[in-house]
Amino acid sequence: MKIDNSRFVAHRGYAAKYPENTLLSMTKAVEAGAMFLECDIQLTADHVPLVHHDADLNRTTGADGTVMEMNFDELSLLSFGEPARFYEMFYSVGATTLADLVKLLQENPEVSLFVEIKEESLKKFGTELVVQKVFQTVRPVIDRCIAISFATAPLREAVKLGWKRTGWVLEKWGDEQRRVAEELSPEYLFCDHLDVPPARENLWEGRWKWVLYEIADVKLAQKWFDLGLDMAETMDIGKMLGGMKA
Repeated sequence: MKIDNSRFVAHRGYAAKYPENTLLSMTKAVEAGAMFLECDIQLTADHVPLVHHDADLNRTTGADGTVMEMNFDELSLLSFGEPARFYEMFYSVGATTLADLVKLLQENPEVSLFVEIKEESLKKFGTELVVQKVFQTVRPVIDRCIAISFATAPLREAVKLGWKRTGWVLEKWGDEQRRVAEELSPEYLFCDHLDVPPARENLWEGRWKWVLYEIADVKLAQKWFDLGLDMAETMDIGKMLGGMKA
């Protein structure tokens, strides 16, 4: 299989160099050549799908509280520039919504998006509401969006709503996970590369494509591609694409 830009996923955008899960990070990933982006979704108190990994706001904004406890208008007053990592460098970076990423996809028709629905929001608001809000938002670009989650219920709900493209993220490696994967039959299976026994026969065969994370080394990516990996997910998309070309 040819190793080109379509074999890499920009994990939370270009997160190695820019604040993760922000429109800036996603835009920079596209500019670096990414054809697949990955984002995380938490629902705000007023049910706006916010692009954010943690339930807690401290790591990305320095503020107290959680995404699910605040309305979007309140969250829009915060800086999402990851001050602990970047200090004041990206202070002007604000909250990013899933609708913002839909516009980015509309402007870049060659780009697709993995939309990870986070379990904290599912627990807070219920599977049906969260998946409905996410589905309604991505509808204009639904053919280029893939619903993914560690939980299986949102994937089933997504299919029920008519969202045909799904991916399951494995919490761990094992026979039970393989049985669930065969029952779900998603288009993609995600797993931490450290959890997979490194041999060709260990990547289960199925209708799915394998995506392993977090891969930030070109030689490691090449090793897994040689073992049959379909796609590598990385926070350093620029380095990876540049290294593979070299």
